[in-house]
Amino acid sequence: MHELYTVLAEYYDSIYRRRAERIEKEIDFIEEVFKEDVELEVKRVLDLACGTGIPTLELARRGYNVTGLDLHEEMLAVARGKARKEGLNIEFLQGDALEIDFEEEFDAVTMFFSSITYFDDSAIMELFNSVKKALKHGGVFVADFPAWHYGGRDGPIIWDEQRSDERLVITDWREIEPATEKLHFKRLVQIIKPDGSVRAFMVDDELNIYTPREMRLLAERCFREVRIYGNMKRRLDPMDRRYWLVTVK
Repeated sequence: MHELYTVLAEYYDSIYRRRAERIEKEIDFIEEVFKEDVELEVKRVLDLACGTGIPTLELARRGYNVTGLDLHEEMLAVARGKARKEGLNIEFLQGDALEIDFEEEFDAVTMFFSSITYFDDSAIMELFNSVKKALKHGGVFVADFPAWHYGGRDGPIIWDEQRSDERLVITDWREIEPATEKLHFKRLVQIIKPDGSVRAFMVDDELNIYTPREMRLLAERCFREVRIYGNMKRRLDPMDRRYWLVTVK
């Protein structure tokens, strides 16, 4: 479990190249949220489950004082290397999002790449309380999560990526348990070396399915204001494929 974030950490940016290429647009949206939904000026940001720092670095490029936290040291090593290369001053910390020890230190807390779906409805309340403690009064928590209802994604998806002289062949598929609202996200990553040899890794993660209504009801137990937006716009439409939870302490 979690091989994607450990043994495959050095390949993560290549696997998620397409998402990385649109991260500027995502941060444009996040900045709109900071401007329109937050009661204070956002300067200091805590990026939870920061991974290899794809959004963390973009926030830092725009002048925010960013701290990145992730459970996996392998991912953080990649993130630190990228930050050093760009000359960005970012503090990267190894730790569990449920056990962060900050108290009213941040204007905003972010969580990207559907990381919030790793938490079931019990753990997500721990997460919300942890985030609430870290936020200043009037601060905002923003997290994205996918819509699993839209069609066209039930069969396997296969695509190629290139990393230096290695070719990656990636196969994704999912298995849904409707009764438990669990989603088994499965990914086969085949790394093909120049000499034709192949290394294969199987990822099998259990995620939690949330509707916008369910996420709102859970968040309202902890935060003063809760909004759900869709597809990087400050409204929610029926055919949105990705949702954004926005809460204000």
